[in-house]
Amino acid sequence: MTLEIYRRNNIRAMLYMFFGMFFFSIADALSKFLTGSLPPMQIAWARWLVLFCCVVVFICFRGIKILKTKHPFLQIFRGVTVALTVAFFTIGLSFVPLADAVAITFITPIIVTILGAYLLGERVGKRRCAAVIIGFFGTLMITQPSIENSNLGLLFPFLAALFFAIRQIISRRVSYNDDVQTTVAYTALTSFLLLSVCLPFFWIEVPSKLDAIMLLSLSAFSALGEIFIIYALSIGLAVALTPIHYTMIIWAVLYGYFFFEDVPGISMIFGTVVVIFSGIYIAHREHRLSQEH
Repeated sequence: MTLEIYRRNNIRAMLYMFFGMFFFSIADALSKFLTGSLPPMQIAWARWLVLFCCVVVFICFRGIKILKTKHPFLQIFRGVTVALTVAFFTIGLSFVPLADAVAITFITPIIVTILGAYLLGERVGKRRCAAVIIGFFGTLMITQPSIENSNLGLLFPFLAALFFAIRQIISRRVSYNDDVQTTVAYTALTSFLLLSVCLPFFWIEVPSKLDAIMLLSLSAFSALGEIFIIYALSIGLAVALTPIHYTMIIWAVLYGYFFFEDVPGISMIFGTVVVIFSGIYIAHREHRLSQEH
């Protein structure tokens, strides 16, 4: 697919990305609700239930050829990082406000830049180094670390961002040889099976029908979000889609305010803005550099 075709598809891709982020934000809000009555690991497991079922049905119709890959270890490891991302983020929701947890995950592009330099040998110029440093200070504004006011709950969204960044690094490697469908299949199967192994240690009976409906709903919204985002990335330029990712903070703040009575502080808002602009700039620079080669 040529660059011009990507550009023509960008508006459509941005729309898909927007819906993907919207569905993910609903799943996050439902997860936050459910942390009051269910273990986070049980909620994390439920997030993959619908997509897992969809992949199983797809394999039944298309055959196991969808699982053919040149990178079996990397594909499985990617699935493990996805499971850890969801688990840590959901655990974090039981400790911190929704908007704070989402804001912390926005440091992913910064971590990807750092890991890309060390693991993939990617050259990081002065401008991107500056963006990483600025983004780091933005993160400090969000977390406000201090001896007197230490919130260890923020460590879990940070770990979620770290594993999400590792997932992105692996995605760059496997995308050269494997189809998107193959990556989705391995991600859903590995994540669901890994969380299923852990489930007996955390499972409790779902307290009410409403909780059961919310569990199924968040699983459906998670699957929809994943499908929309994958399709968006397959037809549009990542640099055009990156800013859409940050619309999640808008929904997180609104849900947090209206449903959980969470009012974000000035430092959290300002730090989030700093991290967002750092991430957008990093994506912009990566796009510019890719055009030069």
